Amino acid sequence: MTGQTYDVEYTKLGEIYNPDRLEALLTACGDASSLLVLTHGWNNNMEEARQLYNEWLASLRRVDSAASKILPRTMVLQVFWPSKKFAAEDLIAGGGAVGLSESDEVQLSLQALKQDPYLLGDHGPESTEPVWSNDINHAMGLVAQLEDSEQARREFVLHIRAALNPAEAHEDDASREFFELEPEELFERFGDPVGIIDSGPGSRSAGGVGTTDFREEGGAAFLGGGWSKIKTAAVRIANYATYYQMKSRAGLVGRNGLAQTLELVRQRCPQLPIHLIGHSFGARAVVSAVAQMAPGKAPVSLSLLQAAFSHNGFAEKFDEKHDGAFRTVVQDRRATGPIIITHTKNDRALGIAYPLASRIARDNAAALGDKNDPYGGMGRNGAQHTPEVNTTEVFLRDWDTATPYKFSPGQVYNLQADRFINDHADVKGVEVAYATLQAMRSAVSA
Repeated sequence: MTGQTYDVEYTKLGEIYNPDRLEALLTACGDASSLLVLTHGWNNNMEEARQLYNEWLASLRRVDSAASKILPRTMVLQVFWPSKKFAAEDLIAGGGAVGLSESDEVQLSLQALKQDPYLLGDHGPESTEPVWSNDINHAMGLVAQLEDSEQARREFVLHIRAALNPAEAHEDDASREFFELEPEELFERFGDPVGIIDSGPGSRSAGGVGTTDFREEGGAAFLGGGWSKIKTAAVRIANYATYYQMKSRAGLVGRNGLAQTLELVRQRCPQLPIHLIGHSFGARAVVSAVAQMAPGKAPVSLSLLQAAFSHNGFAEKFDEKHDGAFRTVVQDRRATGPIIITHTKNDRALGIAYPLASRIARDNAAALGDKNDPYGGMGRNGAQHTPEVNTTEVFLRDWDTATPYKFSPGQVYNLQADRFINDHADVKGVEVAYATLQAMRSAVSA
């Protein structure tokens, strides 16, 4: 992989911030054999995103060199979009800094929600949008009244909703219910214990400070206790809103910015194969971009690494009524494929985020967030209810160029990665790189 690397930034509105860099890429695409697009997830700054890309490319180059240059002259587009750091602990009441009171943690969660960076790394006072900030400030002013006032709880929810874009709401992650439920009912549901799936023997409790880890029939671990139900619900509402904010941002960047970029590449170099790698919410961004594009002449492959969207994202009638939000990507061959998806029970962040969705819908299953739950995560369980899933390859395996993957275009592959991916961010190893390169090769050799 010897092609040039191009950095393109996108604003929070999905607009291309540095069109001169895009023009340089467009000018050079005629000399490339393919375009590789790298898209980060919930990073706080340019340095973190760039470090991810450097490690990805190092692993890809190592594997590519050993495999006799599968894809020479590949040019690389490195996407930078205004995401925010989001850890598993941020999703649960009491998971933050030790010693915080209930009210302090609610305020801290709201302060994090208020940050609305225009570009990746903007986290100063100027990164808050006035109308957005006003709504969150109102919510912050209500925290002291939440325990005793139903009206305060109602206004708290309405102000948080007013700061979000409801256009990204969908049935597959209960976000539609988040906007439609009566505020008091939302408090009631988010105040209940939240079930999580064990990450296997020896895994840490996700309880954190101020919570209790206990078990109910069926083996699910639950988060609850220690804090008042009202304050627990308030933290979860604020943190779910932050999750939704990043989900919405990733979709906007994908649809408005990255899709436009890729369409311009197609206009200039219509035969150029495009390979997209997305991690976490970056996976949502690349899938949103491809969903926006019409099917083209050249191959398009997807490598979705610990993707932070619903495991029903590609599904056909997952609840007997609704298709997944990105069903068109596979059904209409907007991505010609293959599409590979890493998933693991070790992904604690997704193992907590999606049980929160189950609480909104009050689907109190025994193993919330697993493949049988309507609200599981793609990076936790792989694609569910998706006819295009091919089961000839079901594991991410040791890097061994003597046994290539048997990927085919038009197919989706769920690669269970428990052996090689230990947490949500552990996606930079050579095993992941090898599977990605094999998907790229399969896309262009069909």
